[in-house]
Amino acid sequence: MHLTRRALPALLLAPAIARAQPYPARPIRLIVGFGAGGISDLIARIVAEGASQQLGQPVVVENRTGAGGNIAFETAARATPDGYTLLFAGVATLTVNPVLIPSTTFDAARDLVTIAPLASTPHVLVVKPGLAASLPEFLVKARAARGDFTWSTAGVGTSPHQTMLLTQALGDCRFTPVHYRSGAAGVQAVLTGEVQVTAEATAVVVEHIRAGTLVALAAASTERLALLPDLPTAAEAANLPGLTNGSSAGLAAPRGVPDAIRARLAEAFAAALRHPVVVDRLTQQGTFALRGDAASFDAMVNEERARWRPLLAGA
Repeated sequence: MHLTRRALPALLLAPAIARAQPYPARPIRLIVGFGAGGISDLIARIVAEGASQQLGQPVVVENRTGAGGNIAFETAARATPDGYTLLFAGVATLTVNPVLIPSTTFDAARDLVTIAPLASTPHVLVVKPGLAASLPEFLVKARAARGDFTWSTAGVGTSPHQTMLLTQALGDCRFTPVHYRSGAAGVQAVLTGEVQVTAEATAVVVEHIRAGTLVALAAASTERLALLPDLPTAAEAANLPGLTNGSSAGLAAPRGVPDAIRARLAEAFAAALRHPVVVDRLTQQGTFALRGDAASFDAMVNEERARWRPLLAGA
């Protein structure tokens, strides 16, 4: 094609014009470290849909499962820091995996930058029917079993694994962990009898509890749960006030993302988490939105790291 002298400057300017497009100019991917149906996936999709409305571009959830969330973290850490790859950063992966999984290759402080806290969902301890009707009865049987009880998790270091370690320490008992690729798969293992017990987010187990296919022993929370108001907390059921845990997460990105893009993302996700529709959908999952900024999320992670360090020393 013959180019006129007048057309040439316009072509030379085209790349600069493309680079100057306001962020975001294309879809954004949100990497989640666990499979479909688990609480991380459920919450990420609710929040992503709300953020899409705020940003004017789709925020597409991409599941990268395995290694207790490490594969997702490593994928995000290696991505181009342009704001088009984000990470649903689970607190458990940030605090526990570097200790429990020696092969961890990412360094969150070096490779990632936090943007904002997102959401938190308390756990419920559940067993297959017939095993125990209450937390005290279960703990008595677990002590007698001397490690023969199996406990399903979503992988080494994940929040169900954390709750297992906490229950062992506070309940003076021992379990054999069996690791799956998602919380939903771990719950299915209890339903089919492959394992005997697990702890999972309220939304993942509530319908099974209502149907009688799982027995709820206690809520690992400081207060009773809105979705299961008759279920006692671990403090109420067995005088174990320290047995509190759940699935909490924030938003992160590869280190090097421009400050202006970080600010835009923080604003968009915060607005999404304030939207009544998003709040209602989270509530239906037994989840509450977290408020704050990157600094408050970092403080939460540091507090959890200090909390878990003594337990992990002997794990």
